[in-house]
Amino acid sequence: MLRTTVVAALLGLAVIGQAHAAPALDTSLPTAAQIQRIHADLADHKTYSELSQGDRAQVVNALSRIGGALGDDAVLSSLHPSAQVDVVNDQELVNTLLARARADSRLVCRREQATGSNRIQTICMTVAERAAARERSMEAMRKTGFSQPENRP
Repeated sequence: MLRTTVVAALLGLAVIGQAHAAPALDTSLPTAAQIQRIHADLADHKTYSELSQGDRAQVVNALSRIGGALGDDAVLSSLHPSAQVDVVNDQELVNTLLARARADSRLVCRREQATGSNRIQTICMTVAERAAARERSMEAMRKTGFSQPENRP
């Protein structure tokens, strides 16, 4: 009974994880509304806050190429095969960049004990901010030489 419950719970989490990882742009559906939604998400500077300026420009350019190729009501199958390849490549570019930015923008909170204190505090940072802080710490350790183990016999 317990094993069945655990398996069902894990399957439920897997389905939730798959639903959450839906692509930002699906060319099998009407694209005009999807492109508008992505532009609105890019404009609010919250949803894809960790997207670099270069990646943001690539997404906007790819969206304009997709919108130009498909128009408002065209479907992918109605395009010439070479145009279909271009649209699918742009779709993959958009989905890859936005998925990476969405993952980096995810807020993670941890309860940590500050050095020299007994108080536990909640520290919230995005995944990208944590990675940058970890990299700064490692660079500081490399500069001071503390990251090198001592050579002892």
